[in-house]
Amino acid sequence: MNFKYLMNLFLFLSLFLLASCDSAEKEFMTPKLGEVVIDVNNDEYSLNGTVIGKTAADISNNDDLLIVPLDNELKEIRSVEQKEALRKGIPADELSNARVHMDENVLYDVFYKVLSTIGFNGYVSIQYVIGSNFSEPLSVDLPERSWPPSSDKSVNRFACQLAKIQKQMDELSEKKSHKMIATDEFWDRRIKNIELLVKCAQKFIDLSLEIRSNGNGVSYLVGLNESGVIDGKKIYTYENLDDVWKFIEDIRLRRELQEKEDRDQIVVVLEKNMLVKNLVPVVKKLKTYGYKVKLAQLGG
Repeated sequence: MNFKYLMNLFLFLSLFLLASCDSAEKEFMTPKLGEVVIDVNNDEYSLNGTVIGKTAADISNNDDLLIVPLDNELKEIRSVEQKEALRKGIPADELSNARVHMDENVLYDVFYKVLSTIGFNGYVSIQYVIGSNFSEPLSVDLPERSWPPSSDKSVNRFACQLAKIQKQMDELSEKKSHKMIATDEFWDRRIKNIELLVKCAQKFIDLSLEIRSNGNGVSYLVGLNESGVIDGKKIYTYENLDDVWKFIEDIRLRRELQEKEDRDQIVVVLEKNMLVKNLVPVVKKLKTYGYKVKLAQLGG
């Protein structure tokens, strides 16, 4: 095999891979019937190929979770989709898929607001690509659909979260008012709330992974309730991902945790000012473990 042949082979493979990448990008960025495609970089963002706003002005510099220009456009599209679904006699959710491409150097806060705006408009399927690898799009699980139903209908993720908030409010009220007179109604509600929290702790592992800046790099905080008691969530801090994955693998092997109803669910939390590229290796690895990922924002 001579040098010229090897060079020709290398050139052929390079062109083949380039064509494959271009094809994957074109397919992902081309909206199909019932789909929207959103493209975001640090300068501007577009919907279905049309620029509709500036990233800094409309997203980064606004505290509102909803991106107004994007929200307005999606509302119009959803209105047309719902009328079409009604005409065809099919559920409107069947015509509500979204694709998102983010430049890898965009802030996580921007990405989170884009997803939130899409979710508020009723899109049930969201695929996203961060960077240039269009051949491996990721997907996001929206809060209302990212957790499986509990065997006990009264014990679900939403009810458990409300119970935690109510417990915190009760404790705060007691601290502020030492002379608070508790009525029978108050105690009945308090007892029912505690009973619900006991069931929640028994059924859910409440697994989370926070990614935080630590000055020198990134720290990873894994949280879970392995004891099955109220307020039993512990936080384990690691400085590199390899240690995180070893811990995750241990969690997956523990029989008592395998019985938890949310054993295949995890919340991934990033700081708003972190670059979105920090999310990619984490979500891809969690996907290999079989996790459904819900995204959240630290302090947001």
